[in-house]
Amino acid sequence: MIRVVKGLLLILLVFLLFSCFCRTVGPPETSPEPCITEMISEKNWPCLDDDADRENLRQALTQSLIYLQKSSPQKTFPLGTREISGEEIRSTLTLLQELLDSNTDVLSLERELKARFNLYQLVFPNRSASLLTTGYYEATLTGSRAPSDRFPFPFYRKPDDLLTIELDNFSSKYKGERLVGRLLGRRVLPYYSRREIDQEGILAGRGLELFWTDDRLKLFFMQIQGSGRVVLEDGVSVQLQYRATNGHPYFPVGRELIRRGILRPEEVSLQRIYTYLKDHPEEQEGILNLNPSYVFFQEAQGGPYGSLNVPLTPGRSVAMDLKIFPSGGLAWLTGVKPVFSPDNRILYWVPMNRWVLVQDSGGAIKGPGRLDFFWGNGDQAEMAAGHQRHGGTIYFILKK
Repeated sequence: MIRVVKGLLLILLVFLLFSCFCRTVGPPETSPEPCITEMISEKNWPCLDDDADRENLRQALTQSLIYLQKSSPQKTFPLGTREISGEEIRSTLTLLQELLDSNTDVLSLERELKARFNLYQLVFPNRSASLLTTGYYEATLTGSRAPSDRFPFPFYRKPDDLLTIELDNFSSKYKGERLVGRLLGRRVLPYYSRREIDQEGILAGRGLELFWTDDRLKLFFMQIQGSGRVVLEDGVSVQLQYRATNGHPYFPVGRELIRRGILRPEEVSLQRIYTYLKDHPEEQEGILNLNPSYVFFQEAQGGPYGSLNVPLTPGRSVAMDLKIFPSGGLAWLTGVKPVFSPDNRILYWVPMNRWVLVQDSGGAIKGPGRLDFFWGNGDQAEMAAGHQRHGGTIYFILKK
């Protein structure tokens, strides 16, 4: 046992000295564009006329407070170049709750906000502040508790041999960095890729299957969403949530369809990608395997849950890079939202302005210029999430 422990420590030391290991499964990461946390003067505040229901805002505020209550009082969170305490976030959320209860008029609420809060924005020295907003949703798939010709594609739980190493336990230089791999004797290797799991069946027969489904493409997209529901043959609906990833980098397969000239950039959506791959089954494996990232699930009660392990609120919860933005933090988002036809087609997009809370993260949501907006479940949520790719602006608010 002592030899094994010593061996692991030696391996970890080598990783710290040669940290390129975490990039052996993909190209080197680029440094994020520098950004500065800047306080906004009152005259430059956006109009804070929230266009969504106040009750679901209260629900989202409550979930962030639950998360913060479970966090260490000494824990700090980033806001661009600033470090803020959990207490600063908690008092901000609590005060907004109080103001929502005592101010029903938009103008009186805005006066109170300007008097009692500061507003911040991340500014890029080399360009104007910009934000790309995309969307995600809670997928619903048909499934079975047992494999069959109809249901051949498995949902896997987290394998026992998947190893996660939190590098900031060894040096503050690696704050927020982690390695994911597997042990082979005394060697640590990258964990199995999508191709090895899906095509080579490297995990088959190990008792890791949770359920089986009939649509490999919907399973692929559910992994990207991070959670979903499986409706079984007996009508029972089971909630599945993200448990772990294999540590490989995420690759958007829509990029490959653009490169091949199959889709133009403005045409890319979840629905268009799904339709193309469904109509070209001979290309599915090759294109899906371009994204080596693989997500493992677990059963859950309630939810869906974000990376903070609190339920997400449709229309209020967003995913951002938690190395740059505060977990559970409150922000004001300006962007767009769709208007639907009676048959759930998107007719056009209109301005959206509302309070949101950072309650999730994602493999593709990296850097200060990315935000993923949670739409909920159902046909309209799937349509909105699949087509959202628009600019926006986000401001973070803190109690004075």
